[in-house]
Amino acid sequence: MAQNVGTPKFYIDYLSYSRALGAGGTATASGGYLPNNADSLIGLNPTQTISGTSTSQAFSSVDFTLYDGMENIFATDTMWCGIFGHNFADSDDCHWAVGGKTDWAWAPNLIPIVNTPTAFRTTTEYNGWSLFNCTGLGGSSGDFRLSLANANVVEWDVKLGSVGLGKEYTMPHSPDLNLKLSYEYDGVKNIQTKGGATLSNASYTKPADWGDIGAWQLGTNVSNFRSGRRVWDLSFSYLSDTDVMPNLGVQNYEADDIASGTEDILTGTDFFSSVWNKTMGGHLPFIFQPDGSNADPKADGFAICRFDQSSLQYNLVANNVYDVKLKIRECW
Repeated sequence: MAQNVGTPKFYIDYLSYSRALGAGGTATASGGYLPNNADSLIGLNPTQTISGTSTSQAFSSVDFTLYDGMENIFATDTMWCGIFGHNFADSDDCHWAVGGKTDWAWAPNLIPIVNTPTAFRTTTEYNGWSLFNCTGLGGSSGDFRLSLANANVVEWDVKLGSVGLGKEYTMPHSPDLNLKLSYEYDGVKNIQTKGGATLSNASYTKPADWGDIGAWQLGTNVSNFRSGRRVWDLSFSYLSDTDVMPNLGVQNYEADDIASGTEDILTGTDFFSSVWNKTMGGHLPFIFQPDGSNADPKADGFAICRFDQSSLQYNLVANNVYDVKLKIRECW
């Protein structure tokens, strides 16, 4: 169980952000065997799964909507997509694809990261979760579709826990050497009786399971016995002002300006615009990868987290150069 910290990467979920804005962030099931409560797939919380049974050669799908101001961003940009708490490996005859709302095709320029087929209509190796990059997902509609197909007449009980979609942000460099990783056991409470005996109650000791298997587990063999809640205390030195702050000269959120390439707090590539603002300073969860170059699931290198700090403080240490400290806490 490696916990090395390299150059961290953040996976920001634009579905959660759209929902928080009250402008998009919806999911609607259609076409057959998935239930109507697909809205629960948004929010990076795979602990509650939805399920449906297919007994015929049939299609089903879930359509997701984004904040409509983002539609042109997704037309050409590279995005990440994750499907968590699934059981796609249970049947070789059942396939899935992610594409535009009117498409039944593999996502454009798909690059697998973890447990993702490399070709259209091929088998997913493990149950659990899948993560990949792609470009042009959703076209210019601001919508995208997760499609499921029962290729032959077989019985398939499909399960889904959560779906995330958005853009990645990689820190400009690795954190300072004085980083700290803690394992919290805040769900364990001990009391000592008058007779000196110790009584212990554990309301939780690890992340909640994702359906039938553990969080971040692949397959059916239990291989991850990790317990505790991970907390990272990181500090980054000598970050340039363009890496940490948006251009706040003129803010215009009209779709035409986004399409023309005008960069603002919605489209900015700095840390504040890309990460802090779109997670609302700790309100929304994100996926944290302590070492962005290591996607090996055996390394236990992914976590659903929130920022555990009430403010973001930049310290000026030289001309246009800043230091920043981050506290990142695993959540479920």
